[in-house]
Amino acid sequence: MRNSQLVESKASRSDGALDVHGIFHTIQGEGPFSGHRAVFVRLAGCNLQCPGCDTDYTSFRRFLSPEEVLENVRCWEPTEQNTNLGRRPIVVLTGGEPFRQDIVPTVRLLVLHGYRVQIETNGTLFRDDLPWGPVTIVCSPKSGKLNPQLVPRIDALKYVIEAGNVAVDGLPLNVLGGPIGKVARPPANFKGTIYVQPMDAHDAEANARNMQAAVASVMEHNYRLCIQTHKIAGVE
Repeated sequence: MRNSQLVESKASRSDGALDVHGIFHTIQGEGPFSGHRAVFVRLAGCNLQCPGCDTDYTSFRRFLSPEEVLENVRCWEPTEQNTNLGRRPIVVLTGGEPFRQDIVPTVRLLVLHGYRVQIETNGTLFRDDLPWGPVTIVCSPKSGKLNPQLVPRIDALKYVIEAGNVAVDGLPLNVLGGPIGKVARPPANFKGTIYVQPMDAHDAEANARNMQAAVASVMEHNYRLCIQTHKIAGVE
């Protein structure tokens, strides 16, 4: 099914509120925090329109202040009776495209209250006053160029691999039905982790081929294999 969600430009509100699609408790199944308990804050809207994107990021949207986002996240705090579960969930800001909105006040508040924040981005936008500290940026490039301000802050790159759509460097020729040759490569001297993830084609035979292609990429280029742990566990 072709993505028909409209492109939305970069936006900010004076009150710091975010346009939120949904907040839910789950397991982070991908990237550096794979297997960790997490609260996902899916933000509405994206500055791109990848043809093959199957994520709904425009329905059921509502504006929430940074304090309201924090209140929703706190719903999944460990209880006093579960002190052995003392680690808080990580908070994952995803979308859509999180950097389309001014996420800085919300990120600062979450960090102030002791949360580790992961931001998932397509790599095209950035907010230069984003705090450091326990903030991890995972970029899954969806265009031909990464935002130069973002590059120094990227902790990990994630590429989705489809059999028959792999270049000589072991990375995809295109992403989510985008134009061939328009996927940004890792920056020179990139020190973070590069993940390759087999595409979920919702077909057992195609998925097996995609897994083989991802494994071949890892073995030849020393990337790290990323499997969608949450799907294996039956968690959405």
